[in-house]
Amino acid sequence: MKNLVDAHLERIPADVFVKFQEAIKALASKRHGVYALYKADKLYYVGLAKNLKSRVQQHLKDQHKGKWNMFSLYLVRHVEHLRELETLVIHVAQPKGNTKPGRFAKSENLKPKLKRSALETVKSMFGGTSKKPQKAKKPTASKRNKSIGPSLKGLLPAGTVIKSFMRDRTLEARIDSEGKVLFNGKIFNSPSVAAMSVTVHASNGWHFWKYQDQNGKWVKLDNLRKKD
Repeated sequence: MKNLVDAHLERIPADVFVKFQEAIKALASKRHGVYALYKADKLYYVGLAKNLKSRVQQHLKDQHKGKWNMFSLYLVRHVEHLRELETLVIHVAQPKGNTKPGRFAKSENLKPKLKRSALETVKSMFGGTSKKPQKAKKPTASKRNKSIGPSLKGLLPAGTVIKSFMRDRTLEARIDSEGKVLFNGKIFNSPSVAAMSVTVHASNGWHFWKYQDQNGKWVKLDNLRKKD
């Protein structure tokens, strides 16, 4: 069985890289891989290491300066799936410094199939008819938008950040000038539809998302409707 990772360095302090960058460059020996930047024990950023010295030096000066103090490096023998490996790590870990998660080249999104399978299972549990079950139609964006509408329009100013504090991570989205929700590179017409993109099942976005009130406290979006 061929190994994926050929060599690695883990949790190396940033000042060690500055002092011994030539030695580290020699160890990397022009090989490709994935590197990770940490702030203490928390993953901050993941990137491709095609030129380790140049990239890490860059991050000591660019917008990531001061936001990390340790790095790890994982060198691979074969590079054909290197970019997807980076994308996979970002999707799983969701580092704060990676603002764009990227996309898999040819991966099939199984969420629609899961929804249809779950719907058919529920129907059979409650005594479905003898007719062949029909596949649940996925609502089109136009129909969904018409029925729900930009429900946050006029309630929050454009650019407002809303968050969802989950057990293992914090999700962040923004409100645009039309009251729509910008999340994970997509536009949603309501907070509930944006929440469903995470939870798979139907969710009440007015309780899922929170905004920061005038006292600096994160409160549910539902508070905005109570003010009306």
